[in-house]
Amino acid sequence: MSDALIFKVEGIAGHPGQKRGFSGVQHVHVSVLDSAVDDEMAVTGTFTGTVDGVEAAFTVTAPVDLTCTRCLTQWTESLEVTGSQYFSRTPDEDGYAIVDGTVDMSGPATDELALAIPLAPLCKPDCKGLCPICGTDLNTDPCDGHPDDSDSPFASLKDLFDP
Repeated sequence: MSDALIFKVEGIAGHPGQKRGFSGVQHVHVSVLDSAVDDEMAVTGTFTGTVDGVEAAFTVTAPVDLTCTRCLTQWTESLEVTGSQYFSRTPDEDGYAIVDGTVDMSGPATDELALAIPLAPLCKPDCKGLCPICGTDLNTDPCDGHPDDSDSPFASLKDLFDP
């Protein structure tokens, strides 16, 4: 793992109100279902000293590859998310801590990025999806309908779900 997101906090950790800006870029791979970030994430923010540590307020920006859950169209868009993380000399439940006067922002930044990836992305709010019979993309090509499936051995099951 690269040290591009490891920052010194000496001089502000334990000094309430002291501030220091930071920025860095690191490659990240995060996937959520059919969506993924496999590119550079840029992290910028400010450390603010507290009595026994530092508070990091930051913004993460990265391109995310999305797949529409209705029509399976794929596209890439920029994802930007803000977050905060408190660091002290004692590790928190995620293991984040001040170690040798430095903090590693890669974990908190990746966590926030993963949480911001949409679980059910849509290419557009009124996406019509795919025809359940033939798979035609109904956004680009209206389906002309399909022959009656009454000859199917499963046709009688259809009546079970009709109101």
